[in-house]
Amino acid sequence: MKTKQPISKQPLVEQKDPSPFIRWNYKYNEDTGEEEFESIELSDNTPLNDETLKTAVKNAAGTSDLAVGDKLLNKVARGMSMDNKATRLNEVSALLPSLYPNDPTEALLLGQFLALQDSGLKCLRLANLPEQGFYHIERLFGLANKLLNTANQTMQAVLKYRTRGQQTVQVVHVHNEGQAIVAQNLSPTTGGHVEKNEN
Repeated sequence: MKTKQPISKQPLVEQKDPSPFIRWNYKYNEDTGEEEFESIELSDNTPLNDETLKTAVKNAAGTSDLAVGDKLLNKVARGMSMDNKATRLNEVSALLPSLYPNDPTEALLLGQFLALQDSGLKCLRLANLPEQGFYHIERLFGLANKLLNTANQTMQAVLKYRTRGQQTVQVVHVHNEGQAIVAQNLSPTTGGHVEKNEN
């Protein structure tokens, strides 16, 4: 007989307090016909100084180096599907800190995840438009599937990178009377058998 397992109230990931992110302000230049960088500010209107800017860049790009952080955010923003550069940059600057990159490598992988997720969801949106024909619907759903699968593989790469490839294995043996023996530390030895440290 199966029993229902209680649903845990604890979050799967430790939740951190949201920190302010960088908001990029661009102004349209009528002479050149392009948007040009005007200023930056923090999302919660905290006064901008060297320390708060470095903290915001560290939260988004995984590095306190302003030049590297700027290049990384701009590179990731180019992969997003919006037309407007300011919108792309602001979206990346808001979303990356919520994924908590620990270093620039993680930030690039998480940026790849965001771009793939964005493109996959755009394909799904386009596939669901009423004027789409069957051929286009089928192609868009197939492309969305590939993009979202690749996004999931990218997130798996991030998780593997964060844990440095270590896996946690827990073996549970349930005997008569419902008593369980849990072996957490399994260490392989020569001869092909496994020693168990039972708690």
